[in-house]
Order: sequence, then structure tokens, then C-alpha cells
Amino acid sequence: MVWVIKAKHENGDGETAALELESEDGWLDANVRWDGCMEIHLYSVTEEGRELSDTFHTCDLQGLIERLQSLDAVCRSFFESQEGGGEDEGRGDGGAANLMDQ
Repeated sequence: MVWVIKAKHENGDGETAALELESEDGWLDANVRWDGCMEIHLYSVTEEGRELSDTFHTCDLQGLIERLQSLDAVCRSFFESQEGGGEDEGRGDGGAANLMDQ
């Protein structure tokens, strides 16, 4: 993914204190501060333009990424076990209780 710097904000010493970035496809933009805190905006992109869908604020981007990867892994595991007729088939909770405990 390519990111475009839309604006730089400088502090009193002339150092960059914040960046405004936008993904090339327009689906994401981010306001990132020097300390790692940021607001990430998700957009719905249509032929008519783009509309703000959601905003996340984090000061731990790596932690957010790890949690989202973990969520992705749990969801994939759950649905793949259903498709493959795995051991969870036939349980009332579809094996969700096991996945939620992980």
C-alpha cells in the first residue's frame, strides 16, 4: 500500500510533530503524532466520492495490529472448521466457546 503525506505539522523547533497521511486508494487516512498516537479514519469509497465510516484512536498501533491479526486468526479457524466438517460440527455453540477462551 502506498501512503501519501497530505500535510506536515511542525513544533516550535521546526521538527515534524504530526503527519496527515492518506492511502493511495482513499480507503484510509491517518493523523499521526510524534509520540505514536494516531487517529485512523476508514472510508467507504464509491464512484461519487468517499464517506467516513469509522474512526479509531490508538497510541499502540503494533498492539492494535496484533489484536486484529488474532481476531482474523480466530475467525478463519472457526469458519474453516465449519466448512471442513471439523470436530466442532454438531455442537450447539459451533465451538465458539473454545475460540472465545483462547
